[in-house]
Amino acid sequence: MASQINRVDAALFAITVLTWGTTWFVILGQLGVVHPVVSVGWRFLIASLVLFVICIARSERLALTASEHALCVLLGMFLFCLNYGLFYTASLSLTTGLVSVVFSTMVFWNALGARFFLGQPLETRSLAGGVIGVFGLLILFRTELISFDWESEGSFALFLCLLGTISASSGNLVSATLQKRDMTVWNSTAFGMLYGTVLTFIFALFNDLEIRFEWTALYVGSLLYLVIFGSVIAFGSYLTLIGRIGPGRAAYTTVAFPVVAILVSVLFEGYQLTLLAFVAVALIIAGNWLALSKPKVQKSPCRA
Repeated sequence: MASQINRVDAALFAITVLTWGTTWFVILGQLGVVHPVVSVGWRFLIASLVLFVICIARSERLALTASEHALCVLLGMFLFCLNYGLFYTASLSLTTGLVSVVFSTMVFWNALGARFFLGQPLETRSLAGGVIGVFGLLILFRTELISFDWESEGSFALFLCLLGTISASSGNLVSATLQKRDMTVWNSTAFGMLYGTVLTFIFALFNDLEIRFEWTALYVGSLLYLVIFGSVIAFGSYLTLIGRIGPGRAAYTTVAFPVVAILVSVLFEGYQLTLLAFVAVALIIAGNWLALSKPKVQKSPCRA
């Protein structure tokens, strides 16, 4: 492997971080009249239709085997149903900072999953980078962590975030498996999102959640942003990155995009950056560099 990720991987990493970093703010436009779980269903229903159009334009294979359909069902359940349903629900009672800190632990879940289920080795350098990056996030959101009441209802929401993170990590491993079975990111994600949508609406019906839509500029606008940028573009980039550099290293996007979320908060919510916040951001950047770069192999001079 090269001493560092190449330009294509760096571009995929940047696109993922920038798009998901802004979706944390945009998701707030989805909270209100429509239940969060139902909003997840609308988001991935529209995104799956867009992806199927892309698949047809690219002449992607849409005839899948039974085992491929089964894996796509798992992909949809873990990555596009449970993951977002749990996080949207938790967002009703948790701050963005707490949610992002929990989600950043996917770095470790992905690394462990890749080791035990895909046979990929654990890299000490990458794990150290993850520790440094997560520590930076803990500093960045230290006020929210210190003031958090562990005996309140928010503790259960925090547990939902952890389950959502593990679910997302499981979906990452399924995507990596599908890409090894001669499926592309486009067709596997299209079917995964479709199955995730079906499971989401089935869950909503069984729990008597009203299937409704909010025809307001805020709801529709935020939904379209989440569909195009947060789903089609971001997942296309992220899942491609998983196939190229592995689930473990690709997961470092979860440590980086809270920095973008903070910058968005500075621009639109009046968040004040402090010196300690700059130190935290520096740690996050350093952790990502350590995790994604590779030490250059020193070649010994040839002897005559």
